[in-house]
Amino acid sequence: MNSVYLMSNISDQQAAKHHARSVTWQWIWGMLSIVLVTAIWGYSNVVIRQGEATIAPAILLWMRFGIGGLVLLPVLYRARITRRSWILGLGLGIILGMSILAQGWAMLSVPVDDVAFITALYVVFTPLGLAILQRKKPARAIGMSVVLSLIGVMLLVGHFTYELRSGIFWSLGAAVGLSAQIIGTRFLGQTISSIHLTGLESLGAAVAMTVVVVVQGVLFQVSDFALFRWNTADWAWVGYLALVATVVAVFLQSWGQTKISATEAALAFNMEPVWTALFALIVLSQGMTIVQIVGALCIVGSLTVVSRPHSTL
Repeated sequence: MNSVYLMSNISDQQAAKHHARSVTWQWIWGMLSIVLVTAIWGYSNVVIRQGEATIAPAILLWMRFGIGGLVLLPVLYRARITRRSWILGLGLGIILGMSILAQGWAMLSVPVDDVAFITALYVVFTPLGLAILQRKKPARAIGMSVVLSLIGVMLLVGHFTYELRSGIFWSLGAAVGLSAQIIGTRFLGQTISSIHLTGLESLGAAVAMTVVVVVQGVLFQVSDFALFRWNTADWAWVGYLALVATVVAVFLQSWGQTKISATEAALAFNMEPVWTALFALIVLSQGMTIVQIVGALCIVGSLTVVSRPHSTL
């Protein structure tokens, strides 16, 4: 009898150890997937800057979201999505597209790594916006993050010219827009799946970029077969942005966030501007001074403070 009890106890211990190892590995793979997503998005900022040398930002992003939306269109076709969700999803996509376009415009006058750090302030603006919408007093950590991030922006930029002011304006506009998109996605994501929401937002962003392209008059160049005059590198950048930075990254993000906590995911997403700075140094040879590094660290610090559990609204 004792031997049977002993064998049962050993079996339970082995099962517990196996479960613990399984949970640990799930956490590791989940965290790695989120870090990979931040690296993909970090490099996409550099790709956008490279592509802008030969492709107008609006057309580059038009192709990105257009192709991404077409790839996900079959998924949307079979989905049972309400009209309200369609309208809200497309609206969020328009906000997303305009925000990333603003980020692209900022890169024309501000170094890409600086733009990435400033745009990352959406991590601070999002809980601040939620507090305003919910008519709650913002947590003390949010106030600390706002002050710290503003100090970081001033140190990062250093001096102000007309071009820099314009780029900073577009970067901050992108951060505010991304905050609005994240808040909307948070609520709409409770009713439809991540992959369906991604498809709707990609289509909405493509619609927004189409309007911008028409308004700017760039569409005439496209109709003149300018698309087919792109070289292999141009098409590779478009393919990377559409397939890797949009479809693959969103899949990895959705999968990874099921393996780790929301707080851990928020902290991991703070790596995106760091990756951008690293890739900008390697690919574009854009370095940072000591003062700029201190400014970047202030911004990362503000993102970390607001991502901690006690600041969650």
